[in-house]
Amino acid sequence: MQSSSRLFPVTLSATEMAADLYEDVYLLNPGVSPDPSVRIAVTRVRDPAWQGRRVPVVLIHREFQNKREWLSPGGEGLAGLLARYGFDVWLPEMRGHGMSPRNRDWALGHIALLAEEDLPPVQRFVEEQSGVPPAWLGQGLGARMLAYALVNNHRFLRLVPAAVFVDPGRADSHWTESEATMGEKLGLRRRQRFLGGLHGWGPEDEPSALFRDLYRTQKRYRRGKGHPTHEGLRVIRCPGLVVGVEDEEATVRDFAGNLGGQVRHTLGQESGSRSAAGQSTLGTALQDDIRAWLTEHTRGLRADSID
Repeated sequence: MQSSSRLFPVTLSATEMAADLYEDVYLLNPGVSPDPSVRIAVTRVRDPAWQGRRVPVVLIHREFQNKREWLSPGGEGLAGLLARYGFDVWLPEMRGHGMSPRNRDWALGHIALLAEEDLPPVQRFVEEQSGVPPAWLGQGLGARMLAYALVNNHRFLRLVPAAVFVDPGRADSHWTESEATMGEKLGLRRRQRFLGGLHGWGPEDEPSALFRDLYRTQKRYRRGKGHPTHEGLRVIRCPGLVVGVEDEEATVRDFAGNLGGQVRHTLGQESGSRSAAGQSTLGTALQDDIRAWLTEHTRGLRADSID
């Protein structure tokens, strides 16, 4: 099958419908990882009824989740809302999540590795297909991954017109640290994966190496050393929005205050909706606030009409 991209091999692996929305699933083979088995599934969501220009936005899911965090089979969720308001929505799924196959070295994955190897190719592919660089939104570990990529990849930083961070957390802790038992933390050295379904955290598993690295970084920060991401947030000068669902208001304001741009906004919801797994999700009002913010701060982007 002919590649859908001039950048690297890409196959259109599925075309589906989520209610009235188109779902085109692409499988990317960027070839930038030492592991040749890495493939990244990216789903494009569009509303065929929209006749105007479309601005691209990429949504990165949380830990233990996949693209269904953003879009239900019935077309509900933030991705559906954005698509119906004319956005060109892209949903990458991290390695071994959803339609992204589990690669050979999946158990060695951690935030820095995924941010360095996976997010830039997604950005390049979306820009190629849409005609302009996309805005980005990440939640939970997805927000931390996005922040890491922006802080450490200057080319990626220059191209992102706006960024939304949902529940990025504090520099010294993460919600799984309090939820996991001491035995489970110690057992991360002996097992390859952290089971999301076993704890009711979500349908996917995560590499134990990801949380070992996360806890190691937090310990260094508590001992007075700089955090590799939070210490560098000031270089992010594009418009930024920080949203609190699980995170406390003080955490959200601290993260936003460390961003370097002149446009730094915060949002929160008083009582979060709950998913089937028991986690807080973005409520309808908060979704619409995020949609309005993205509309305002991507107004200047121009993209060709998509038939």
